[in-house]
Amino acid sequence: MNKDFPKKGPTVTMFVPYDCNNACPFCINKQEYRDTSNFDLKRCFQALDLMHRIFPHNDIVLTGGEPLANLDSLQDILNHIEEGHHIYINTTLPIDENSNISEVANILNRYSDRISCINVSRHLKHYVKECPDEIFDLLKFRTRINCVVFEDAKDPETAAKLIKFLDRFKGHEIQLRANYSYLNLENVFNTDNDNLFKLISEICEYKYPLEPEKFRTGYVFEQEGSKITYHKTLPFAKIDGVVGDIIIRQTGLIYDDWNEYGQELNINDLVRIRYQ
Repeated sequence: MNKDFPKKGPTVTMFVPYDCNNACPFCINKQEYRDTSNFDLKRCFQALDLMHRIFPHNDIVLTGGEPLANLDSLQDILNHIEEGHHIYINTTLPIDENSNISEVANILNRYSDRISCINVSRHLKHYVKECPDEIFDLLKFRTRINCVVFEDAKDPETAAKLIKFLDRFKGHEIQLRANYSYLNLENVFNTDNDNLFKLISEICEYKYPLEPEKFRTGYVFEQEGSKITYHKTLPFAKIDGVVGDIIIRQTGLIYDDWNEYGQELNINDLVRIRYQ
């Protein structure tokens, strides 16, 4: 399938209806997984079908939780998504005692014509058990290393950790992310008092800013052939009635924003919605 078609419509982000065993300190989704009693994959499929009928050419993001925590369910989800969508997966690329990187890569590569990118969480500190980096050489589609810098950017140890991290993933596309739990409308577009922006500027070569959106902004750097993006985004996706992301909860219900910010949407809401 050709993945170069333009996106039309808001991004639909689906929380997979199964939990991870991680406890990343910056995760804003963990509270969603405390009670799994109403999780329902079939209802999630119904929500995906509805989204496809209204927005047949938008982006679909699978997140969690951990999409790869249940490879059988992940394949069911990927098989269910209609063609015509850019599919993105947010994952830690977990490997358990019953699988290996070749098996996981083979499963994902079956969908190389469907998956636009996998965003792989890797951080300055190991919050989860990480699979070997060699898996990136086995994957046949775009991957991006996604690092939330949770540490104090003014601490010299953070600079040393960041340099070591960038060296580890030299040659890969890397996205450094501000700790979004601290971002708000007052600081998300500001760099004057942004210590992490200053630190990255000292280590990498600044190139240009990305066009700011209503909910997020970014800045492009380079270091020894690696494209490095510094990304800042709000922990919510609705401002003044304009929606940036539509959320399919693990229950299959459709919301207009993340976590406690969101409200349930009905069909009329979806066709009337203003989005960016």
